[in-house]
Amino acid sequence: MSSQPSIAPTAKRNIAAIAQLEQQVLSQRSASEHVGGAIARFFGSLRFILVEFSFVAAWVVVNTGLIAAFAPFDPYPFPLLSLIVGIEFIFLTTFVLVNQKHQMHRVEQWSHLHLQISMLTEQEVTKSMQMLRSICEELAPNQLTGDPEMHELAENTEISALANEIELSREIDTTN
Repeated sequence: MSSQPSIAPTAKRNIAAIAQLEQQVLSQRSASEHVGGAIARFFGSLRFILVEFSFVAAWVVVNTGLIAAFAPFDPYPFPLLSLIVGIEFIFLTTFVLVNQKHQMHRVEQWSHLHLQISMLTEQEVTKSMQMLRSICEELAPNQLTGDPEMHELAENTEISALANEIELSREIDTTN
């Protein structure tokens, strides 16, 4: 029997911070998002499929006259059943859309956070490169002149220029 590898305390803190952020996002849902999410989860479950199948099968059995104790009230082609299923579909679609709207909001929040962290990381790495360059210039001033990439990486990244270049590149790709 093998034991689970241990997780570093920093990783545990990160996991806890992400879980806390996720709980915060979930707690900010409106009542309609909460109800819509619960209903969408039910509609997406095996339980719903079984309930729906049982309901339709019972409806067909009753309305085809297979059980003499029940008089058919919606004979073939089952227009009332079609109406009920159609209305159910409208509500199902609405709940799914509400749930998707909430999911998109969550994705946007996480994406924004990821972008902020990436930008902060880039700034920290750039500052570290600048500090290392200063140290290297003090210790071996002639060693750095031949490495243009190191000088380039130690400069601040212009985020808007980078975004524009990516957009130009994507436009070229879509026109070809």
